[in-house]
Amino acid sequence: MSIFPGDLIIKTAIELALDDLRKNPWIIEDIFKVMVTNPYLKKKYGWKEVERAKEFLLNNNIPVYMKYRLDKQEFPSISIAINNSNEDKSLATLGDLDDCVEEYTPSQIGQPISYIVPPFIPSSYDKVSGIIEVPTDVEEYKYIGEGMVVASPTSGIGFVIIEKAGNNGFRIASGSDLPSGELAIVPRFQTYRARRERIISQETYHIGCHTEGDPSTLLFVHSAVKYCLLRYRESLLEFNGFELSTISSTDMIKNDAFGAENIYSRFIVLSGQAVESWVKTPYRKIEAVDIIDREEKFERGIQVISQDAPDGVGDDEIWTTVDDK
Repeated sequence: MSIFPGDLIIKTAIELALDDLRKNPWIIEDIFKVMVTNPYLKKKYGWKEVERAKEFLLNNNIPVYMKYRLDKQEFPSISIAINNSNEDKSLATLGDLDDCVEEYTPSQIGQPISYIVPPFIPSSYDKVSGIIEVPTDVEEYKYIGEGMVVASPTSGIGFVIIEKAGNNGFRIASGSDLPSGELAIVPRFQTYRARRERIISQETYHIGCHTEGDPSTLLFVHSAVKYCLLRYRESLLEFNGFELSTISSTDMIKNDAFGAENIYSRFIVLSGQAVESWVKTPYRKIEAVDIIDREEKFERGIQVISQDAPDGVGDDEIWTTVDDK
């Protein structure tokens, strides 16, 4: 999960749950079974009220929409509105740490991987020993290591490097049919890695139940929506990243905000927490480290071969970290 689209998830969950009720009317009977199991309600309402609720919920289209929808309002209906979304400071960590590390191919993030050694014509190749000799003027030879791949830039055929060998060469599997022409060395690790960081947000949503005319029908819609949120809390809310949710309800009101007469509303307040995450800058694994000894006294450092060069350093260049202690 990246940024949590709670209003869309809750809207979709309610729509799926209401559709399930219509396909399984016995669930509606369970919602209102207190009408026949409670002796006082049974005497006053009984199965007649249960059947009325079933008829209302099965025969009425109940759209679910965002609070500020611009087209014409419909009744009965359900509205979704986000109230608050705040990062939970009690669950915050330094650096927004997470143990999730993801891998990306160069094509996924639009960052091609450069050669370790750019295309060159090999000095020689011994098919029996599998040793390929590199011209002495190829400075990048020192970065070649086990597990890297020597490949033909034109055909794409490649071979895994077993070890450095020969005078200025390296070994591949003996008997390999090496393509003619130029060769190049590509990295052993041909993917990018990125750490995913996260925060935990406390979310609150207002779910409005709205009916027109008979205020008793508001009981049907409110009870059905609340039942759906409870019944499908695990499969539709928690499964989609909305966790530890709690539910409360407001009083029924005569709602004049719609600009129509005899509109009645009751709101369900749904609160919970969601994990929101993002990907840090992708980085490459280090392919080689070159220890250098400068002429200046006590000045030593390392040159790291990687694609994560600082600003101002080209993709095929290296940089120096100096330790003058």
